Amino acid sequence: MTEEVFNIFSQSYFVFVAGFLGLIIGSFLNVVALRLLSGESMARPRSECPKCHTKIAWYDNVPILSYILLKAKCRHCKAKISIQYPLVEGASCLLFILLYLSFGMSLKTLFLMILTAGLIVITVTDLKEQLIYDAVSIPLIPLGLLYSFFDIGGYGSGSIGVPVFGFMPEAFLYSVLGAIVGAALFEVISRLGKIFVGERAFGEGDTVLAAGLGAWFGVKQLFLIVALSLIFQVIVGIPIIVINMYKDKDYKSIAYTSLMLFSLAIPSLSKLLGISNTTIGALLTMLVALFLAGIGAIVIIEGAKKRQSFTFLPFGPALVFGAIIAMFFGKAIIETYSLLLFST
Repeated sequence: MTEEVFNIFSQSYFVFVAGFLGLIIGSFLNVVALRLLSGESMARPRSECPKCHTKIAWYDNVPILSYILLKAKCRHCKAKISIQYPLVEGASCLLFILLYLSFGMSLKTLFLMILTAGLIVITVTDLKEQLIYDAVSIPLIPLGLLYSFFDIGGYGSGSIGVPVFGFMPEAFLYSVLGAIVGAALFEVISRLGKIFVGERAFGEGDTVLAAGLGAWFGVKQLFLIVALSLIFQVIVGIPIIVINMYKDKDYKSIAYTSLMLFSLAIPSLSKLLGISNTTIGALLTMLVALFLAGIGAIVIIEGAKKRQSFTFLPFGPALVFGAIIAMFFGKAIIETYSLLLFST
């Protein structure tokens, strides 16, 4: 066997292992998410059909394959099996494979697999019941700080002198700042919603999740994640919301929706005007854009409250989308943007 053939075989084997691990863990994540929502124990009872309560045999619990063979129906009562099961299993499988292909067999891959598992559970519970459980989100903060303290992600470039604390790993400093800024940003916008609308613009779970992502990716990539999540939320949610606004003749909310869309163009306009040619200018530009987007969101929520039309997607999945993109492309996106921003 030549070295080239051996390498192909070895790579294929580990891709298979990563995918198989993703399927198994994805199946477990379905159980975790659903039992968090129902308040059941993670250990007992065994999985059962929610309609006829028949215990599910092991051969009917094979990820994706059982769903296909059973034609998405319970073997006993023929109740429909939710598409959630194969979707979560398939997503976990695909992401685990991509993590291995991107970062190889490394400690970074292992940590990011743990993060991915947590993000999948958060996505399921937030989509189903608009709930992000502390048991899943809070551990992301210390895990992210640990990940950054040893610079497992490779985001740092040595140590930085910090008054009082002496020298601190650069990645860890950005991680601490990311956790603080993530929590502060979402909490400030949420409290503005409380003041102007009477209810939080974001759930408390979103604040904790933002702090966790800041701890994992650092303050620089946190802004990227928030920007990507806003774009995702706009693309997915805005068309549905605007249609409902127009039907209800809520033109004020339509105007503030336009303000939110305008906030996405502010970084480009700032570059054209030369405002963001410095680090401070770029940071202020991003903060202004986020502030305007937050004000727009508050007014839109107020209009939805008056119409009693709560058609918004929860924001947790949008943050997860931004985090997944940052996981694979964050560093490259920031480097490319910095190059374009400061190019003459």
